Amino acid sequence: MAAKSSRRIGLEISNSAVRIAEVSVSGGRAKLLNLGQVRLPPRSVVDGAVVDVLAVAGAIERCMKEGGFTIKEVHLGAAGLRAITRELDMPHVPDSELDAAVRLQALDVIPFPAEKTLLSARPLEDITLPDGTSMRRVLLAAAHRDLVDPLLEAITTAGLVALSVDLASTALVRALYDPAVGSGGPEAIVSIGSGLTTIVVHEDGVPHFVRTIAEGGDTITAAIAGALDLPMDDAESTKRNLDSTGPHIRAAAAAAQDAAASLIAEIRSSVDYYSTLPGRHEVRRVKLTGGGSRLAGLADRLQQQTRAEVVAGSALARLDVSSLSLSPDDIVRRDPLVSTVVGLGLPDPPGVKSLDLLPPEILAARRQHTVERTVIAIAIVIVLALAGLGALRYLDVRNAENQSTALSQQITGLNAQIASEDKEARTYSEITGDAASVVPVLSREVDWPLVLSDLAKATPTGGVVTSISGVWTPPAAPVAPVAGAPTTTTLPPTSQAGLENISIANLSITISTNQGFAYFRTWLQAMSTSPQFRYVAYSSISHTASTVTWSATLTVLGTVQSGRLQQFEVTK
Repeated sequence: MAAKSSRRIGLEISNSAVRIAEVSVSGGRAKLLNLGQVRLPPRSVVDGAVVDVLAVAGAIERCMKEGGFTIKEVHLGAAGLRAITRELDMPHVPDSELDAAVRLQALDVIPFPAEKTLLSARPLEDITLPDGTSMRRVLLAAAHRDLVDPLLEAITTAGLVALSVDLASTALVRALYDPAVGSGGPEAIVSIGSGLTTIVVHEDGVPHFVRTIAEGGDTITAAIAGALDLPMDDAESTKRNLDSTGPHIRAAAAAAQDAAASLIAEIRSSVDYYSTLPGRHEVRRVKLTGGGSRLAGLADRLQQQTRAEVVAGSALARLDVSSLSLSPDDIVRRDPLVSTVVGLGLPDPPGVKSLDLLPPEILAARRQHTVERTVIAIAIVIVLALAGLGALRYLDVRNAENQSTALSQQITGLNAQIASEDKEARTYSEITGDAASVVPVLSREVDWPLVLSDLAKATPTGGVVTSISGVWTPPAAPVAPVAGAPTTTTLPPTSQAGLENISIANLSITISTNQGFAYFRTWLQAMSTSPQFRYVAYSSISHTASTVTWSATLTVLGTVQSGRLQQFEVTK
């Protein structure tokens, strides 16, 4: 059996560019199917926050079109000073209650107003305190709504749908940690972007510490531009060629070195700080990624100031990139730039709860849409099933009609001879006996399409019949209503006297509504006054946050019964 393949689209909106990656995972092997990048106008995104929604949306549309991406549902990344992670120890709660329980305790560790905070939590480990109390250590992700809402507005304007909003820090771990190799202890991933530097320390793929620094490659570019009196674009080109020779290169390198000193000091202090936390160990390795990590001499200077091994991280090293129409040199050049977006395209390992900062109102709307689609699908299946049963019943009745018609023709011919010929009288008796075999077929007939039509008319607007089953019953007095249930007080006149007092079938139905318990009372009154149905009983009512559901038993009154039996009476 072939391994199941999962395809995901990751979307990163950084200070400098929009990046999109399409990744498939099959049999534990990840493959990069497509990769796209479009630069953003200056200051359309600042410190990870979207400032110009239309400019960002336009860049996303262009990247989708130029890259040939067809999937419109994406996994979005958020990064910036208003996106943070924390570790939190709390009383043990089930996974299903984790996010709600975390929100109650997060006010002490999250520096954002509660009404402006989006939260998600992932369990890390269960711990037992010295006094025997069972606790849970969780990884808490939080973001300010003013950071996430403009991101969602931009992709919605571009015609896309966000399936999730993850932090860039956890995406970096997914992209650069290889479970087959392991980390061998604490490992720091340092992603130096154009305006932000993200530092995340993890152990075996589990992030424990995250820090975002409002410095990056643009800080160094600005220093070179100021030293050489160059435009930013020319200074950026010079920064990428600091390993060449020339007088202006020496001046640029000196400016870059001075500007990078502050960033290197911040990285070193972050790595050292983690090692001082209770229960933590010294960081053994630092992986550099991001466009700013390519600055000449940066890795060597960081290596001189830290005891950890400093290496270049590669997000593409463990991916199959054969589908990309890029040369080996292009792949090497792009590798540091795509770590975050590749990580957004990769799923979390099996059994690991994903962090998702989608606003709750979006999640609630999607759940409601899913419920509505499910109810519609069930209703369609029921209608088709009943239509099929109705067609079979129609064929049975049609055959009975044909047989009855043939018998009636024989009876008509024999009636003229009954008075004079005993033989013909006996033949007539035989024919009437045969006709009697047809009557039970027609007497059991219930016009089910008419029943369904009348039930739909009798059901008040706002409810959906999600299941229905019916059974014919021998004509008899209807089942008495349950004690306390309303009874029929007025029935419209009928040409078939007595049919309103006959039960010809029983229905078992399930009703679902999003209008609350008030709708149940409306439905109950409608069924109690219907000339076609009589309410018998209902089950205990179940409800969720958005729906009320109950089951009920109805009897179908004789007013719905087909009157075709009289058409096949044998005339003497």
